[in-house]
Amino acid sequence: MHGDVAVEGLRREEWSGTTYTEEEFRTLAGVRDGMPLIGSGSLGERLWSGPAVTVVGIDAPGVDHAASAVVPYARAKLNLRFHPEQDPGEAQGLLVTHLESLRPFGIPLTVTPGDTGPGFEPATGGPAYRAALTALREGWGAEPAYVASGGSIPLVNGLAKAVPDAEILLFGAQDSMCNLHAPNERVLFSELRSAVIAEAAFLREYAASHRGGSTA
Repeated sequence: MHGDVAVEGLRREEWSGTTYTEEEFRTLAGVRDGMPLIGSGSLGERLWSGPAVTVVGIDAPGVDHAASAVVPYARAKLNLRFHPEQDPGEAQGLLVTHLESLRPFGIPLTVTPGDTGPGFEPATGGPAYRAALTALREGWGAEPAYVASGGSIPLVNGLAKAVPDAEILLFGAQDSMCNLHAPNERVLFSELRSAVIAEAAFLREYAASHRGGSTA
């Protein structure tokens, strides 16, 4: 089991729930018609703004080598995402306890905890974020929006601990249907162009905020 997360954006109670429609998500995730989407709340709450468990790997006898015999074991690897203000050890412990209590078909489960990483919630009121808001407006021609998101970037929290007063911003050229980290990942030219414009505008705006000698 692996449980690390970097969460950027708003607190959970500020999340509006705006996200993909169920049809868009099914297409993006390759979910077949008729298959249920488990969980409660909006897709945004299930995927990003609240705790979520994802099965990322399963080991079992392959079809090509299967035999007419009792399978001695099967195993799976899970990924746990949790709220940035939640203790990672506590979140992992709750999941381990829950899994060990299940006993599907009366079979005990052996759960081996993996590495954990703390969540991260940035302060968004500083000069860098103000410069970024202006830059994003210029790059995309629309008003920026804060959203809660889950990821696995331990470096972000490490940088925040090493330089507590620094503002952390990540720029990425990706649209909502880009298949990030998946087969057939794409980058739209229009998205890449907007990201380049926004980064250049950010450097201009952030430098301008320091010319007057004040970064408040």
